[in-house]
Amino acid sequence: MKIIHTADVHLDAKCVRHFPPKQAKERRDELLLTFLALIKTAAEQGVEAIIIAGDLFDGVKVSATARDAVLSAFKNNSEITFYYLCGNHDALNPAELFGEIPTNVKLFGNGFTSYELNGRDGEKVVITGAEAVGTDAAALASSLILDHTKCNIVVLHGQETAGSGAGEKEVIPIKSYRNRGIDYLALGHIHAPKAEKLDARGTYAYCGCLEGRGFDECGVHGYRLLNVHNGQITEEFVPFARRTMWELSVPVTGLSDSEEIIKKAREAGAEQGIKHEDMVKLVLCGEKDVDAETDTEYIGKTLSEDWHFVKVTDRTTVYTDYTKYRLDPTLRGEYVRSIEEAVSKGELTSEEAGKMIRLGVRILSGEEQLS
Repeated sequence: MKIIHTADVHLDAKCVRHFPPKQAKERRDELLLTFLALIKTAAEQGVEAIIIAGDLFDGVKVSATARDAVLSAFKNNSEITFYYLCGNHDALNPAELFGEIPTNVKLFGNGFTSYELNGRDGEKVVITGAEAVGTDAAALASSLILDHTKCNIVVLHGQETAGSGAGEKEVIPIKSYRNRGIDYLALGHIHAPKAEKLDARGTYAYCGCLEGRGFDECGVHGYRLLNVHNGQITEEFVPFARRTMWELSVPVTGLSDSEEIIKKAREAGAEQGIKHEDMVKLVLCGEKDVDAETDTEYIGKTLSEDWHFVKVTDRTTVYTDYTKYRLDPTLRGEYVRSIEEAVSKGELTSEEAGKMIRLGVRILSGEEQLS
């Protein structure tokens, strides 16, 4: 029997923090398309259940498009049972949101609710879950009672903590769920995939989000596929996002213009394995000469031919070989020579002179404004 563990889809998320309006709308649409593609893939592969461990939606404003598409996908895939646990971003009650709950959609409440899933191959699994938002974490954990003779999956949404969780809310005290007969603890809330041993018997795992919504969610995203055989669960992470988000740092020290930066960025992207459909935050770092030509808009537009979307951030510091101005017949040259003369007379220390030269040259080069 195959079961998919997904979470943190965040349908209808605004996505405006990292993208301009056009790309933000595209990202919102792709969140929905990827979730629908997941259901289609599950049907094609004979998956019998999809566990949604919280945050299917992103808030109270749910578009009719997302609502109707999800409801239709539930209805049109009656051979799949959906176990939908609401997370802290699922602000609307599913019954209120959809108006009806299809028979193949199972919901959870504030206390633990259990469902038995009978697979077509004769395997049996008990899926138990509770919505932990606003619930005392330690009290919730202590209320979990499972039949240790059965194969048990427990579904929760919250932040992992190693402590007891006493008096805390929206956290999952991992220690409190050990030795309780759990074979797989399906978690949501953390957007990066992670899987570790829970105890001698079971595993706990965050599947991560299906798609990165911005450059704070870089890396590979997908879902976890569970295989149940002879009452035992094995699981694997399956990459599934249509686009990978990258933060690519490119040192520009020693580069003289935008074309050299573009070339180095392409080399770095190829080395990292960035694909044409991916989205990249290009971070320029290191030191650049005050006379170096750096046009971040041009760099971004040019590299957008290589990657789906590029956002360029300039975090460089300005460096100048000030000795080259000693013979410069300009105001900058005169300024540098006057500072060096003051040092030779003992009127300025070398450190003071360095600061004054850096600032003065940048002002005379038009990079700084006098206040």
